[in-house]
Amino acid sequence: MPSIVDTLLQILKHSSPATEAAASGAVAASPLIASCRRIEPQGLFIIGAARSGTTILQNALNDSSDIFLFGEPAFHGDAGSSDFAARYNAMHRSWGNQETKSSYCPPLFAIDAPWHDYLARLADIYRYVGAKIVINSELASEQARQLFAFQCQHFYASRYLFTFRNPLDVLVSTRGLAELNGSRIATCPEVLRGYFVVVQLFIRALRNLPHVTAVFHETVNAGTFSTLEQWLKQPLTRAGDYYNVSKVRHYELSAVPEAHRALTAEAVALYQNFRRECMAGFELAQIEQNSGHFEQSHFTALGQLSRELSKFVDRIDSTYFPIQSPSGEES
Repeated sequence: MPSIVDTLLQILKHSSPATEAAASGAVAASPLIASCRRIEPQGLFIIGAARSGTTILQNALNDSSDIFLFGEPAFHGDAGSSDFAARYNAMHRSWGNQETKSSYCPPLFAIDAPWHDYLARLADIYRYVGAKIVINSELASEQARQLFAFQCQHFYASRYLFTFRNPLDVLVSTRGLAELNGSRIATCPEVLRGYFVVVQLFIRALRNLPHVTAVFHETVNAGTFSTLEQWLKQPLTRAGDYYNVSKVRHYELSAVPEAHRALTAEAVALYQNFRRECMAGFELAQIEQNSGHFEQSHFTALGQLSRELSKFVDRIDSTYFPIQSPSGEES
């Protein structure tokens, strides 16, 4: 009667190459995983809500001869088909964008290829490669969840630069642009909810990823880029020239429909607290904050802010977006 060892050897002898690799713990990584792992330390990603200053920051960083950032390629939602350049360039042409590093994928291969092949090739040329990522208000929660999972899996050790702008300005600018373009105009609660989902994503990234920082659009100056130079260990000689304070538009609360002014004012106050604490530098980010504390003094500044953000978003959900039953009626 054959021993257990003999039986196992026979199974391995007749198994497929994939099975043998799995049995030996030597499963080969997919082309996507392999490409991303190789360039992960060179990854640089700008993340923000729409109309929060992501585009100008991408343009400023792309001025460097050592940085290449794609503009909204949505890698996290791209299956990796071998026509990335054609799709990406067509998208930016349809938006009316002139060709720059931010809007054009160069023909680096004789035949079109998946996005991760372009990123890997560009990583042979540039010190940092990555993308600008905009989270839109309509599907903000799902986009944030999907993005965080994707970035952790493929670009955990990369650098993440979040950009924020006063939510009043984001709100009016977002709705105004949609009206100008003839697009669907998101409601005020929808825009504000999406905005603070991005703030929540920043806090999640700050607590879990090794290289995360933020800038605030309305206060960008020479000192901002001096700090980013140190963070990236990369000269950004002309980046500040892309900013013109006189062109940063600000709006009054009167520009918001009267029914939503109180909610918007509350959002602005929450933002100001967030900006103040963020610029001061969050201490003790790794303390686990349990929301069941009896004493509010037990919360760190970051823990308290996270709690306030969750309450604000939850209140918007319960007030403006009640749960729908399967029949489509409000429960």
